[in-house]
Amino acid sequence: MNGPAPLFGSAMRERPTNVPAEQALLGAILTNNKAFGRVEEILQPEHFYVPLHGAIFAAMRTLIWAGNVADPVTLRPRFENDPLLSIDMTAAKVFTTLLGCMVGITNAADYALAIRSAWFRRNLFDVCAETADLCCMPGDRPDSALMEMLESRITRIASGSVEIQPTVQIGDAIGQAILNARAAAERGDGLAGITWGYKALDRMTGGLHAGDLTLLGARPAMGKTALGLGIAVRSAAAGNSVLFWSGEMRAAQLGARAGAAWAGLSTLSVFTGRRYDIPPHADTTQREPLADYQWRELEEGEHAAASLPLRIDHRSGITVAELRTQARAMKRSKQGLNLIVVDYVGLLSASTDSRSFNLTHKMTEISKDLKNLAGELEIPVLALAQLSRESAKREDKRPELTDLRDSGSLEQDAATVLFLHRDHYYLNKQLGDGNIPRNDRETDEAYSARCASLIQRTRDSKGKASVFIAKNRHGATGGCALQFQDETTWFRDVDESENGPAWTITAPEF
Repeated sequence: MNGPAPLFGSAMRERPTNVPAEQALLGAILTNNKAFGRVEEILQPEHFYVPLHGAIFAAMRTLIWAGNVADPVTLRPRFENDPLLSIDMTAAKVFTTLLGCMVGITNAADYALAIRSAWFRRNLFDVCAETADLCCMPGDRPDSALMEMLESRITRIASGSVEIQPTVQIGDAIGQAILNARAAAERGDGLAGITWGYKALDRMTGGLHAGDLTLLGARPAMGKTALGLGIAVRSAAAGNSVLFWSGEMRAAQLGARAGAAWAGLSTLSVFTGRRYDIPPHADTTQREPLADYQWRELEEGEHAAASLPLRIDHRSGITVAELRTQARAMKRSKQGLNLIVVDYVGLLSASTDSRSFNLTHKMTEISKDLKNLAGELEIPVLALAQLSRESAKREDKRPELTDLRDSGSLEQDAATVLFLHRDHYYLNKQLGDGNIPRNDRETDEAYSARCASLIQRTRDSKGKASVFIAKNRHGATGGCALQFQDETTWFRDVDESENGPAWTITAPEF
């Protein structure tokens, strides 16, 4: 962790260090290289407080990994004229001192953990001290910028401070998989993870898997927000606690969509309080206010949604660190947290340290932070993504993995990648007002056939949507069908009634 030295924050305290542990551990490895095998997964050279100690550890690691012996004889020539040596210190004296501090091989791991702990506390000390300095100094940084900087840097320190988990024998891994499968079978839902709220998606994926980053990509106007909200609401109705982050819509706008879906109204009706299910008045061109029964149905939707364990965070442009703070608070609460839906990754902000980099670098950072968040909280994170224009330029508009080329490492970090597509949107644009352009040298017969085909395809595609699973680490790829209601902007399974409930509460009362 590098940064400017604090001006005031550390004036009365010294940075945490454990130089004796560093000397003792290096001495142990110099005496018996088997000690390195006990600490190589715990320590990195940068964890050492004394730069020379870190350099010696790195040199020993290089030799040992190459199958050579790392001892004073092989190492001393490398450090005879090292600039890290002080004026009155020679390489011979350094190695003599280290050998005199050695501990037994059985204690090597304990000393390594002590060194790592000092590194963690030192970094945390520096960040907090720098933050204290900034809080006490006049400047034009807003409060939100200070908080974002602190959360981002603490998150990065925490991601490197987790103790190395023990390895697992393959037989034990299979045993755990069997236990998980039995538990899933006993639940009776056939899912290995959290329900999407849509049977078609559950059948294809086995649910949203804990610890995974799942990506749902689409071009604008395909309905990715509508599907993301539908997943959040319907998964919550199944008893899962959900956090929905919206970087584009306010909570009331999302509420209007859910209310419209419940009441079977146009979203415009919910926004305006006017009827769009009947024509406007012939003389005044004004639309009638909603009828009493329509207001009642909206209120019924409000009461039904009041029991859902779904929270909406509509702060714009937040960082993953800020989202993590909110998610951790929910995870610790009585309600808990089972799923995060992010709408959408392109609207998240990079950390202050990365804002000067290009878009690909920023998206890579955001992608990795979301993946780490899923792993840390052991819940699925569903991230919506807006695809590049390449798919819209092709004759076949269906998205492909290459359409994620400007999205950093999203494709690599995501365990599952899905694409939402609606042919009707593009076909309807081609149809336009019915005046279909004629191709050069096209005969009357060919033109009429093409027009008839386009009109028929447009009609057939109305209300239909497809979700293509392009990448799936847990199973097969392929497509599944959903139905889409333009008026309510709501997705349903194909075997659902258009007039049925937008979601069905299957969980206990909350």
